[in-house]
Amino acid sequence: MSAAPASPATKAPLIELFHSIQGEGRFVGAPMVFVRVATCPIRCRYCDTPHSYTAAATATVGGRAPEPNPVSAARAAELARQLLADAGAGAPPRISVTGGEPLVFPQFVRALGRQLRPLGCALHLETAALDPVALRQCIDEVDHLSADYKLPETLTAGFFGREHVQCCELAVARGRSVDVKLVLTKAVADASLARALADLLPLRQRLLLVLQPVTPFGAEPERLPPDRLLQFARAAAAAGFDYRVLPQVHRQLDVP
Repeated sequence: MSAAPASPATKAPLIELFHSIQGEGRFVGAPMVFVRVATCPIRCRYCDTPHSYTAAATATVGGRAPEPNPVSAARAAELARQLLADAGAGAPPRISVTGGEPLVFPQFVRALGRQLRPLGCALHLETAALDPVALRQCIDEVDHLSADYKLPETLTAGFFGREHVQCCELAVARGRSVDVKLVLTKAVADASLARALADLLPLRQRLLLVLQPVTPFGAEPERLPPDRLLQFARAAAAAGFDYRVLPQVHRQLDVP
């Protein structure tokens, strides 16, 4: 008997699947397979993956083989397993679903997690965390949430602090590890950081705060001055957060 065809909800348009090192957050430096979905509902001024806004007819696997879009969660899990085997990655194998914005496709994320669980893989979700309804559909199959709190100066429009906090509350309630990343640019005002810290304060014992000085790209061509970075770090410390100052390591190493 042939397998039932995948539901459209458990498919997603992908940009690429590849093995690399994690360049951000608490798992920085860890080997990982990345599944990058296409499409994103927001526009960050510092975005370094504008190619993920729309999907091509095919996704690339390991930078080489094309895979027709959209890709089912079962097929994405199979390709991720192959990439892990090719890389000789040690346990525990970790898969990061990133974007674009993965929460545009919550059923794909959920199904991917279910496919990976029997393989002993941990699923990381890298997201702007703007949709708690979508996150609720998939959080039970996610092991780690890496959530980007978007400071208003880093967006071309909109602000999503309330939705972001709701996503973090949901992940914490489910016992997931949570990183909250704040990308810091020259334009970020003290008041904006203070508001973010106040929003996240009730969760400070349950998350790791990552202060990420912007990597110059696109509409953000300038680095964050060192004195401003230290000022932001002092504010996080004064508010009682467990925090790390971490740049994008993979960009410094010139790897994907």
